[in-house]
Amino acid sequence: MVEFGPVQMVAIGFPDAQKLKGDLLRELFALSEQKFIRLIGLLAVVKDANGMIESVQITELSDADRKRLGAAAGALIGLGAARGKGAVAGAKAGAKAMEKEFGLNQQQIREIARNIPNGTAAGFMLVEHLWAKKFKEIALAQDGVLLANGFITPDSLIALGSELAEGVKAAEKLTPA
Repeated sequence: MVEFGPVQMVAIGFPDAQKLKGDLLRELFALSEQKFIRLIGLLAVVKDANGMIESVQITELSDADRKRLGAAAGALIGLGAARGKGAVAGAKAGAKAMEKEFGLNQQQIREIARNIPNGTAAGFMLVEHLWAKKFKEIALAQDGVLLANGFITPDSLIALGSELAEGVKAAEKLTPA
């Protein structure tokens, strides 16, 4: 059984702090209720016109899930840093860190908010894709092997098109007429 699905981090800025509320949050919670996603963490930071900061953090993880996720993330980081022994040490450190707090501490929130202009807001989300978790379980049961994974955004396609156009122009200059 696959314990966690892929996790995506999304950061969104809002030039009008009032627009952080409403439809966007309703849609996020609707996706969660329908079990398409699980909200691992949400941090909303609002900076009013006078520079006063308000923040809210939300998670749907139980304490046990927070600890398991911390251990899994720590193990993977440790594995990359120092192979087997690093994975064990990383798992222990990750689980321990998740026991104390989840998300960002007040100092980290203040640092983020410093970079947000007055009268604006920002939302930071860690979202687990539950639909992909079930999909992966089925693929693994059928001996499937992941060959590639990633998100392709419209902006990345536009950038790719620009790069391809530049490449074609350069190639045309090199090719005799």
